[in-house]
Amino acid sequence: MDAGSQTWPPPAPSPPPFSSRPRASPSPHRRRRRHSKKQHKPPPAQPPPTPSPAPQGADFSALPPELVHRALAASCASDVAAASRACRAWRDALRPLREAAALHAYGRRVKHGPVAGAAARGGGGGGRIEAERQRALGLFRRAARLGSAAAMVDAGLMCWEEGRRVEAVEYYRSAAELGHPVGMCNLGVSYLEADPPKAEQAIRWFYPSASAGNARAQYNLGLCLQNGKGIKRNQKEAAKWYLRAAEGGNVRAMYNICLCYSYGEGLAQDPVRAKRWLQLAADCGHKKALYECGIKLCAAGDKVKSLTYLELATRRGETAAAHMRDVILESLSAASTQRALSDADKWKPRALHPRSILRSVTLLQPYLRNLHKAVHYR
Repeated sequence: MDAGSQTWPPPAPSPPPFSSRPRASPSPHRRRRRHSKKQHKPPPAQPPPTPSPAPQGADFSALPPELVHRALAASCASDVAAASRACRAWRDALRPLREAAALHAYGRRVKHGPVAGAAARGGGGGGRIEAERQRALGLFRRAARLGSAAAMVDAGLMCWEEGRRVEAVEYYRSAAELGHPVGMCNLGVSYLEADPPKAEQAIRWFYPSASAGNARAQYNLGLCLQNGKGIKRNQKEAAKWYLRAAEGGNVRAMYNICLCYSYGEGLAQDPVRAKRWLQLAADCGHKKALYECGIKLCAAGDKVKSLTYLELATRRGETAAAHMRDVILESLSAASTQRALSDADKWKPRALHPRSILRSVTLLQPYLRNLHKAVHYR
């Protein structure tokens, strides 16, 4: 057979990638990936999916203006201003609330302006003060008509102070229906003070206001739960709301939670925590707390400071403190008495921000621990 007619075997296929390298024995720590010789074909091209139509109302700018206005009626001026920058539709819907916020702020400046300050310092000018009050009330009413819940609360408060309680309750109800916590709390208080009292309706408004963080509503709700007024008596639940109100800055709740810890009512008995809250309530000006702190200081031997506390309690109307104050006065020298009364004249109630209350109670612990060694809380 000649070379031209010889049949040669077919050429070997080209090696797969990286197969020209010498194959090493597989390492126990590393396993080489095996490449498949099967060629993967790209999937057939598919037409782009048809976009589904957007659901109705997905665009927040398409919300009804009345809904946007109502949703932000109880918000502060800064929140209304921030929402107005969201889109043109919201800016147009919130224009009345922005105007109401300006009127409300101006009315507060008129109400608490230099004329009211001069009257508080004994400057007189009763006619001018009344004129400024009516001017502020007019501004609040204009802002309330534009939908501001905060202006409704202030207008109701001024009407309540002037004896027009029916009109005040209507303002409170309007603010409460818009979700304003102070409006709900004031409406509940007005139901409690009605003749006859409507405790069930008061509880209905105290709960949402207390849940929103209003310290006064939390205190009133705890009081109703403790006394069984409008709701089944529950001392444990009452102590819970007292504690929240005390942490929120309510001075009466500070004293009540002191009693709860002291006698174990609704909470585990804890004399140290009771003394912390008692001291904090006294520093904030609670008359019964001032009286009790004065008694404890007298028993601990600090009669000068005890006289200061008892004098402060007497000035605030605590009749039981007057007798004890007179007894201590007879036992002190003229110099010590003068120093104690001078401290009472200079004393100012402590203003606490809610965030700093728990920290302040913690800082009082060393002083109260030493006082607890000397005097036992009954």
